[in-house]
Amino acid sequence: MNPKEMYEEFHAWILQQTDPAYKIEIQNEDQIDYVTEHATAHVQFYHLDYEIVSFTIDSPKAEDPLFFLHFELQDLEHARQLFREMIQSLKDAGSKVVTKILLSCTSGFTTSFFAEKLNSAAQTLGLDYSFSAVSYVDLFETAADQDIILLAPQIGYLMKKAKEVLKDKVILQIPTDVFATYNVNRMIDILKDEIASREKTEAVIEDIHDPEWDSSIMMLAIVKTNGKYVIHYRGADCESPMDNGIVVKDRFDKQDLEDLLDVLFIRFPRIKGVAIATPGVVNDGHLTLRSVGIADLDIIGEFTKKYHRTFVLCNDANAMAVGYYAIHRDCGDLLVYYHPLGNVVGGAGLVIDGDLQIGKRDIAGEVVNYLKFLNFSEDRFDLARTPEGIVEYITKVTLPMVCTVGPDTLAIYCDLLTDTEELKAYMKKYLPEEYIPSIHKIKNGLYELFYGAGVMLYNVLHGNVEYRKDLEEYRN
Repeated sequence: MNPKEMYEEFHAWILQQTDPAYKIEIQNEDQIDYVTEHATAHVQFYHLDYEIVSFTIDSPKAEDPLFFLHFELQDLEHARQLFREMIQSLKDAGSKVVTKILLSCTSGFTTSFFAEKLNSAAQTLGLDYSFSAVSYVDLFETAADQDIILLAPQIGYLMKKAKEVLKDKVILQIPTDVFATYNVNRMIDILKDEIASREKTEAVIEDIHDPEWDSSIMMLAIVKTNGKYVIHYRGADCESPMDNGIVVKDRFDKQDLEDLLDVLFIRFPRIKGVAIATPGVVNDGHLTLRSVGIADLDIIGEFTKKYHRTFVLCNDANAMAVGYYAIHRDCGDLLVYYHPLGNVVGGAGLVIDGDLQIGKRDIAGEVVNYLKFLNFSEDRFDLARTPEGIVEYITKVTLPMVCTVGPDTLAIYCDLLTDTEELKAYMKKYLPEEYIPSIHKIKNGLYELFYGAGVMLYNVLHGNVEYRKDLEEYRN
């Protein structure tokens, strides 16, 4: 079946997928929308030498796409499966209320009672609000899919930390008189005013550029966030700008990478190499990511054979360490600790004397292997869930490496860490101040991830097979 025939068959098939949950709107021959009350799915076709399809779900209440991918139409059953996944995500979006509001107090008990009263009032008033309540220790991992956070007066002093961690959320303190009397009408009036005054802001990620990168390259970073898997991609090119963007899916597998690469290589055939930064264990081009059922998958071997280009696969913490080292030329020996929000464990990257330390089978920095032997003041999973607990957690996780290699700089990517001075003070319980490395917080982890992956790929493209090493030579 040639590309045109495949397009015609798939185009006809998706128009037959009727469902009471949505209505189909044909915008033109190459764009078909599937519309629900709360979200819209767009199917867009692009006719090049190949047929390209993109699926996008957006909502007027969401700043980012709820679902986004594009792929080359070359296997009908695969395309149908992706369509089914998109439709399921569309239905899930349609079943969710427009505004989710989370209340939090010390234990969650008093706010639970208030949330019940607020839900009853919202239903009576016909408002599309949904209220729930959690204890403070559960706040940060629960807040991911919430629109507004309400802090009870008794934890109002934690407002500053909450705003620093949950930068993309609206966070309010419930007025004491409102909370003490459970004044639902006044609380709803406050929320109406806040929602009406909200303005969307978009985070800006600085373009990746290095004059040494004299080839067209692409960097991919796999990140799990808010219960979804996001593949961020960013190109670097000496000729003209290349595409940057994301793919958002509810689950992740190798085929998602192939779909993205198929499209990128068609659009940018001059790409010479691709660097992929990923969570999990990376060893000799093989990936083990047990959370999605990937075990010892030969990513480099399979992709090199399929695409006939250069590939580099690197652990995300190691890529961040390389990126930070290449950018901050005065950091000396470096330890990077990478702990994304919502994860109960992080990972580390070490650059000593200009070389990335990987150890036997790339085990260096896999801190998960010794966590259970550390002496925490309380359950380590609880410590990893709040700004207060993360200080002890990071101290005790990084201390063995600090004492072993004596880095000059400790750079940390962790949204829950709001004050590096607080971390330093806690470390002084265990180490004299003169032995504590200079501590810095990484604010934009994607930038360091992309940059580090680009440096690794640059070294491979220029004949340095030991891409993890000779960073000092690269910087000079």
